[in-house]
Amino acid sequence: MKFNRVIKGLAAVLLGIVIFSGSAQVRASSVIAGTTPPEILSEAVVLMDGETGQVIYGKNADMQLMPASTTKMMTALLVMEHAKLEDIVTVGKNPPYAEGASMGFREGEQVTVKDLLYSMVLHSANDSAEILAEHISGSVEEFALLMNRKAEEIGARNTNFANPHGLTDENHYTSAYDLSLISREVAKDPYLVDIFHTPIYKLGPTNMTTERWASNKNSLLKKSDDLYYEPTVVAKTGYTPDARYAYTAVASKDGKTYIVSILKSTSQAQYYKETLELFNWAFEKCSVVKLYSKGQILKTVTLKNGDQLQLEAECDFYVVSTSGRIDANPMLIYDDTSVFEGEYAKGQVVSEASVKVNGSEVGTLKLVAASDVFTKAPLAPESGFTIPKFLVITLMALVILFAALFTIRTINLRKRRRRRSRHTSQKLREYKERQMNRASGQESNNIY
Repeated sequence: MKFNRVIKGLAAVLLGIVIFSGSAQVRASSVIAGTTPPEILSEAVVLMDGETGQVIYGKNADMQLMPASTTKMMTALLVMEHAKLEDIVTVGKNPPYAEGASMGFREGEQVTVKDLLYSMVLHSANDSAEILAEHISGSVEEFALLMNRKAEEIGARNTNFANPHGLTDENHYTSAYDLSLISREVAKDPYLVDIFHTPIYKLGPTNMTTERWASNKNSLLKKSDDLYYEPTVVAKTGYTPDARYAYTAVASKDGKTYIVSILKSTSQAQYYKETLELFNWAFEKCSVVKLYSKGQILKTVTLKNGDQLQLEAECDFYVVSTSGRIDANPMLIYDDTSVFEGEYAKGQVVSEASVKVNGSEVGTLKLVAASDVFTKAPLAPESGFTIPKFLVITLMALVILFAALFTIRTINLRKRRRRRSRHTSQKLREYKERQMNRASGQESNNIY
């Protein structure tokens, strides 16, 4: 169960220490009073720790909503993976008709991937997004399949893309949680980070025009803007009448990285306000500490046969504090009365331990075998089908009976052949004798 689902809608509840272990995230059963997160009016919001990918605060985090132009975060990611910046692309017949923000590219115009990428990110140009999609996959539909494969690869489970720009389509949606995962990947690419921080960009000449300009309209990234937020790494705005206002941003400072994603906000001013408030709250009040690492040896148990087996953590286990400090003193509570079997495969879950922080239980951690332990050499793999014993005995009896009958038949055949051979020899001798007698009688008749 995801942490963001557990605390969904608890914006006004005091938060203290929360834990998350791998993909299973839960709220502490005993809350140590901390600070409240900012009040959120937008429909869906996620505040994610950028290092671990875990959710610190969520409201309707898995709700499927239209992302508008925040879609272009995924498109930019795929351009870096599947296209060369210096490639020259010829504009097809469809992109010039893309609605919304546009660079005014015309059919047959030749432009570089680099210029298309800059104009899509900075100007949020929908025609640029379509041109890039057709260049990479041949069509918008095929590119959408590529987008969905990438989304699944990074763990986005409530996402389905139908186009590269985010224009309204009932089959085009994501969640605040999934959008945060996508933005997290974008922030890992230094080239994309540089694009997002470019205030204004001049596109090169094409075969149809001399120059175009794309300017950065993102307030958190514009140094001249009152809302400029220096820790911002990447950020993308979005709006359509159906999606309403969407925003996603990654910020990093003091060795911490956080991601805020907002869907279906009431206005641009609202999502800027909520994003800044969540970032400030996270950097000031939130701390994330890893208590146990995946593969860390945590216990040694004695098996029924007397062998020793080491148990390791199945996954990373973290604790999050929203009280502005971390004073985590973890303890693992085991069931020492368990009788452990004598055979385990490496990675097999053997036991489960309760995790306590400052005396309060905050979750459980599965413990797995650190190595293979077998009491005897493993037999051939079982097929899953067992032949009844009586049937085995019957089959063996039939085999023996068949062998006996075959032997008797062979012996009888040999006897018959010998009798036939003797009978044939006797007949042949009698025939020869008759021939000889006949010849002798003829000789006597020929004497004069």
